[in-house]
Amino acid sequence: MYISAHISYDGKSAEIDFPVSDDLLNDILTESKMPTDTTLPFFVEDIHYPSELPMLNAKDINLDELNFLAKRLDSFTDDELEQFYVAAEHENIKTLKELINLTYNLDKFTVIKDVSDMAKVGRAYTLNTEGCVPADSRYDAKYAEIGRKLLGSGRGIFTEHGLLFVENKPMDVVYDGRVLPGFAYKDFIVNVDLTYNGRCESLFLPESRLAIDKAVRRLGAASIEDCDCTYEFENPNYGRFAVKFEDILNNEGIGGLNALAYQFYTYDVDTEKLDAAIEMMGVSSAKNIITLINYLDDLELITDIDKYDFAGVGRYYLDQSTDLEISPDLLDFFDFEKFGEYIAEEYSGHFTSCGFLYYDGANYMSEIENALEDESNGMHLGGM
Repeated sequence: MYISAHISYDGKSAEIDFPVSDDLLNDILTESKMPTDTTLPFFVEDIHYPSELPMLNAKDINLDELNFLAKRLDSFTDDELEQFYVAAEHENIKTLKELINLTYNLDKFTVIKDVSDMAKVGRAYTLNTEGCVPADSRYDAKYAEIGRKLLGSGRGIFTEHGLLFVENKPMDVVYDGRVLPGFAYKDFIVNVDLTYNGRCESLFLPESRLAIDKAVRRLGAASIEDCDCTYEFENPNYGRFAVKFEDILNNEGIGGLNALAYQFYTYDVDTEKLDAAIEMMGVSSAKNIITLINYLDDLELITDIDKYDFAGVGRYYLDQSTDLEISPDLLDFFDFEKFGEYIAEEYSGHFTSCGFLYYDGANYMSEIENALEDESNGMHLGGM
């Protein structure tokens, strides 16, 4: 919780802690008998926390803006929060739009709390205004000189948190008061940009239907079908699915991609095994990939094995089996290649680009095959 507020509308009120999910915010407003349209002007009775945001008290606000500001503040370090509050007071900021834009302009404001070490002063100033500094102590003399010049410049403004230095440059207006800037507040699987009439808003999937609908309304579109959806990038942990994600977005729309992203986000998916299963089954739709995710525990993948190394398959299966055991004296005479071919036949095993995949569940591979839906481009079960 980074903003705690007492919000009211037409005599009804609620205490709300931000940031909050769109669905939970909708539930809170419903339970409080207030409108669920967050674009309406809600009244701020009081900002309980933090005390540094009194400028929002007794004002009509947009709840989505307040929620976005809370997400931005939640991503800050303690030093950045202090810097933000000092800058907001100095700039006499009054509106949520200005506060949101301030979160993108902290490099304009440097707060120096300790002036006893010139090198530290110089490093802190350079880090804030330029974004990086070398860690090597050989540069201490350089940063000590920067620190001395800064403190001797006469630009320092005394505040209760330290000396404030303000750069002579305009504030970047990242938020236009309508379309929220792209900001990945939580972990995500894939990023999609929605564009309509020259405006763009980023979605970091999975996202709730309500959040997607809000983004569409902010763009001014009647429905998501009126927007252009562009695949941007994915969580690097799922890079192997980049082409599949983009194809699903193009062929099934954001709904299909969002449903698949939810599965990845919710479950600890063995991505290599899933990739092998997709290849073996020859499927591409979001619904069929979700089905494979649900059956992954019934599949076993042998990695680090050469293609058509059936002997390796036989050895692996024998090593993993709790039912089969061969006397060490007979191992030299055992035909592992034939045994591996038998495993492939009996358990519907196939070599894929990820390794050898076979069925290891309680029933048969046909259970998975029957659960998959026929795809318009032609299902190719059995793949290889």
